[in-house]
Amino acid sequence: MAILALVLVGFFGARRGLLTPGFSKKVSSLVMNVFLPASVFLSITDGVGQVDARELPHIVLMLTLLIAVSYIVAFLFARLMGRRTEDPATLELSVSAMNTLLVGLPIVQGVYGSLGVLYTGLSNLPFNLALYTYGVWRLGSTGPNGHGGLRLRDMFTVVLIGTLIALGIFCLGLPVPGIFRRFLSIASGATTPMSMVVIGVTMGSEDIRTALKDKRVYAVCLLRLVLIPLLVWLMMRGLTANALLLKTCVVLAACPTGIIVPIISLQYGHDPTLASNSVIVSTLLSLLALPAIIFLLG
Repeated sequence: MAILALVLVGFFGARRGLLTPGFSKKVSSLVMNVFLPASVFLSITDGVGQVDARELPHIVLMLTLLIAVSYIVAFLFARLMGRRTEDPATLELSVSAMNTLLVGLPIVQGVYGSLGVLYTGLSNLPFNLALYTYGVWRLGSTGPNGHGGLRLRDMFTVVLIGTLIALGIFCLGLPVPGIFRRFLSIASGATTPMSMVVIGVTMGSEDIRTALKDKRVYAVCLLRLVLIPLLVWLMMRGLTANALLLKTCVVLAACPTGIIVPIISLQYGHDPTLASNSVIVSTLLSLLALPAIIFLLG
């Protein structure tokens, strides 16, 4: 309820003109480049004592499976749609790339604590690898601005760099200076409220009625919010004895379409309308789907 209340603060603030898209853009940049990296970095370095370094390969393998399931379902769906959609690459990416950071991480942080955040942070490794290799290739090979190549430098976001540095500190058992840890603790505390307000402002600044009329997005939402998390749960429950890891993976699998999708689609010359509508509607529906899934997981 607290998370929903924060979304509503942003939504009605945008509707009344108190919070503008410019505010959302600046704050989202702050969230992506400061608050989220702080949460991930702190959770991973705090994982010393909570997670044995020998468990990392298994954890990363499960998170890679999570991403693989999303991309396989999206691939099959795009092929099934065939000529019934004018932009199969954007449709495919709208299903495969979920909002694990701006939506998933704050929710996992609130429900499963620092260990869940650690798992979410590690999911950036396979997520970025898939998005900026296969995802970029799909868009680049079909869009008018596509160059057909891969720009690997795009993979190294602030969150990913922070994750890799934190992993090095974790594996080597290096201490984190107290003053830096206090900063990380304060900054990570802002992750959930600021992320949810940004989501609310984004939704409040868009024409939700137009997005709701786009019939294509409901197929995306069905796959993104229902089928994929169900498949992840069915596949992974027999592959890991780590109940918290399983729950975190299912919650991440049920996250809405990532905000990066319309941005990267536009960058490669695709019409971002489908992706933008998918983000809006799936985010709206996830406010109902995610609490239900968390409740069912126990």
